[in-house]
Amino acid sequence: MKRILQVLSVFTAICIAGISASYAFELNGFADVSFTKSTEGENRADDEYRNGDFAFGTLDLYLGQTLDDIDILVELIVEKGNVLDLERLTLGYTFSDTVKLRAGRFHTPLGFWNNAYHHGVQLQPTIERPDFLKFEDDGGIIPTHVVGASVSGRIDSGAGAVEYTAMVGNGPQIVVEDAETSFYVLSPNNISDNNIGKAVAFSAAMSPSFVSGLKLGVSGHISEIQSDVGVPTVFVDQSIYAFAATYAIGPVGLAAEYFTINNKDDESGDDYTNNAYYGLITYTLMEKWVPYVMYENLSVKKDDPYMEVLEIGRDTEELTVGLRYNINYRSSVKVEFRDIINERNVVEEKDANWNEYAVQWALAF
Repeated sequence: MKRILQVLSVFTAICIAGISASYAFELNGFADVSFTKSTEGENRADDEYRNGDFAFGTLDLYLGQTLDDIDILVELIVEKGNVLDLERLTLGYTFSDTVKLRAGRFHTPLGFWNNAYHHGVQLQPTIERPDFLKFEDDGGIIPTHVVGASVSGRIDSGAGAVEYTAMVGNGPQIVVEDAETSFYVLSPNNISDNNIGKAVAFSAAMSPSFVSGLKLGVSGHISEIQSDVGVPTVFVDQSIYAFAATYAIGPVGLAAEYFTINNKDDESGDDYTNNAYYGLITYTLMEKWVPYVMYENLSVKKDDPYMEVLEIGRDTEELTVGLRYNINYRSSVKVEFRDIINERNVVEEKDANWNEYAVQWALAF
């Protein structure tokens, strides 16, 4: 609570200063509360959800200001009870719709979900992100944040609109999140880079004029990833490529992404290619009720040192069926059933399956 009050005090001071200077600072945020229950069985979700847990998710506070062609965005998160994270801090200059420069900490331009849905869960159609697209400190396997600079824009033509982003930034590293449990996570390297190889990324998406509601995209991220002191040695050259497609026609919404994650071990020279994808279908009834179905799949190569250290030495197949009720445009209640069809430990060659039930109330303010 003390940290939450400190954050609120900082934001209040900034907003008051902005008002006194006649600037248009605007404080906004997101909050959510959920209940999750998991069936019993030998799986990694048991300890956390077997008893059925109520939990508040994240308190997401953000503010932005635009002054002429210059803009700033700040986003702070209070999560896991008392953990305070600076998730995004960007400074930008807009030359035109075609060229926009950004610098700071922002989401990597990888795929659709990572940039369409940020930390406020009210934004996304489901309660949880696809498992392989989770944020780094939640055990995610791809770099979802970066500290660096980017150029982006939108180009309109007779064939349709093209959106692009090119980025360079600090490469991520693997660090100790919890020394007692040996829980290792990716870190975006907020204030330094632990190797000379900078991360580079790109994305391009087209909305063809001849098919209304369709958007097709391709993106990539290349970096060198090393482990920090106290973490098992990992040194890989990583290449991630993603393909995304979204389509909206009337009440029906479709979204799908496919990722290929290649890790080349610098010590052995071995290559490991992992694949992940999801597909999501939504249907909106009377602008209030939105039933949805999502299928996701993760295939991991055995002995991949990157995946092993992040404890993702498993293949996963999961089906989510849910219903979202939009109380209004700022708040929603979601109910989900998740069937972990199969989780196969590729090291121990063990299979597991279980179910999860979840309810969430999310709010934007």
